[in-house]
Amino acid sequence: MKAENPLPNDWTLSDGHGYILNRDRSHAAASRLNLQYYLWKSALGYNIHPCILHSLPRSPLIADVACGTCLWLIDVSHQHPTAHPDGFDLDLRQAPHMNWLPQNINVQHCDILADVPDHAVAKYDYIHTRLLVLVVQNQDPKPIIRNIYKMLKPGGYLQWDELDTVNGCVRKVSPTLETHALDQLRDWSWAEGRHDWTVRLADFLTEEGFVDAQIDFVKEGEELARAFGEQHLLTAEEFAEGLVKVGQREAAGKYFRLVGEAEEESVRGAALCVPRVVCVARKPL
Repeated sequence: MKAENPLPNDWTLSDGHGYILNRDRSHAAASRLNLQYYLWKSALGYNIHPCILHSLPRSPLIADVACGTCLWLIDVSHQHPTAHPDGFDLDLRQAPHMNWLPQNINVQHCDILADVPDHAVAKYDYIHTRLLVLVVQNQDPKPIIRNIYKMLKPGGYLQWDELDTVNGCVRKVSPTLETHALDQLRDWSWAEGRHDWTVRLADFLTEEGFVDAQIDFVKEGEELARAFGEQHLLTAEEFAEGLVKVGQREAAGKYFRLVGEAEEESVRGAALCVPRVVCVARKPL
C-alpha cells in the first residue's frame, strides 16, 4: 500500500520541545544508541580519527560531549588506558552507574549550550562529540563550537561526527523495487534542509577560529545497509513516540504506519541510508 503524503516538514512539530527523541522509555532509547555506536564504529573503523590519534600526548585529557550511554568513552578508555576521559551530557540517565565505569572515566552533567564551567576551560587535549543534529538550534552550530573551543587547550583537537542528511538515499537491490514509505522517511531525514549545516561543519569551525579543519564523508558498505536501515527505523519510531509526548498524535500515527510499511520494504531488499560526516580541526596554539 502506498504510504500517505507527509506533512510539509514534521520536524517543525518538535520546535520548542528540546530533544524530541523519547527518553521516557529510556531502556529502548539506550538500546538504540548502543546499536548505533557499534554500527558507527564498524563503518568508520576507529573511535579517534587517525589524524588526531598520533598527535595526542601519552596521557591525554579527553572529553566526550553528549556521551549518552558512554560506550564510546568505555571503548576509548580500554584502548588508551593512560588517557583521562570525561563524559558530559545534559541527561545522564542512560549512562552506566559510576561504580560500573572504568576508574579513569568521570561523567558529569553539562548543558553544552550554557556557559562552560570554570573547571573545564582550556582543559582538554581532545574533544569528541557525535550526533548533535537534534541539539543544534536554528541550523547554527556556532554556539556549541564556541563552547568546545573554550574547553580545548591551545593546540587541542576536536572531532565532530554527524549525519549527512543531504546525501541520504534509499538503497535497493533492484531499481524497480517500490519504496514509497522509505522514500518518505528519506525526505523526513532531510527535513527540507533543516540539517544541511552538517556538511558545512569545516567552514563553521574555521569561521570560529579553528585551523586545519577537514571533513570526511563516510558511507557504509552494502553489508551494513540493512542494519543501519533498521537503526534509522528505530529513530523514526522514537521520533513518533516523542510526537505523542508533545500532543501531536495524528502526526505520530503517520510515522508509526510509515515505519511498519518501511520494514516490509526492507524485507524485500531496500534500506534508508544516511551517510556520516567526520569533521576534525585544531585550536591554534
